[in-house]
Amino acid sequence: DRIRALFWPGWGNKSKIFLASDLHLNHAKILRHCHRPFSSLSHMNRDLVDRWNRVVEPRDTVYHLGDFSIRGSPDRWIRELNGKKVFIRGNHDRGLPGATHHATLSYGGYEFYLVHDPRDAPLSWNGWVIHGHTHNKVPQYPFINGERKTINVSCECTGYAPLSLDHLLSLDLGSIHRMETIHTPPVMKETSKT
Repeated sequence: DRIRALFWPGWGNKSKIFLASDLHLNHAKILRHCHRPFSSLSHMNRDLVDRWNRVVEPRDTVYHLGDFSIRGSPDRWIRELNGKKVFIRGNHDRGLPGATHHATLSYGGYEFYLVHDPRDAPLSWNGWVIHGHTHNKVPQYPFINGERKTINVSCECTGYAPLSLDHLLSLDLGSIHRMETIHTPPVMKETSKT
């Protein structure tokens, strides 16, 4: 493989899948509403683009689960951000190309339902629901809620950067009871001792 990499740069580098939600680019009120750690709107916009492009390569795919940008056309942001973007429509989205209400994804032995508002997932869904919409404001929707089988990828919960699906699976979803953000330790489910 080393020899192949010399002759074919990118050999062995498979594309990755990322998840993100609720960037709210160009939305000044979100700074206060969600207590975002940015000094100004331009600081937030610049930092969100930089964090995205640090982790997402041009060949990667990012599922953005709603509320991408506010005011004006989203085209500027789409051009500035790396990767192929797949948009799930949020309640604030206007003019997002190809945006859909939801998507499903099978990956690593799991079934995921991707939607902006977790309350819009069908009651009959047995897999995990990956969503945004609730930001860091609704206690029953932390980053991971193992009882409800929900994963909140609002950017406040993922460190203001897209989350790799491989990293998410490395956390051992089935054993997590609750995890507030990507940067906090998980509370694991109790195992019965026999």
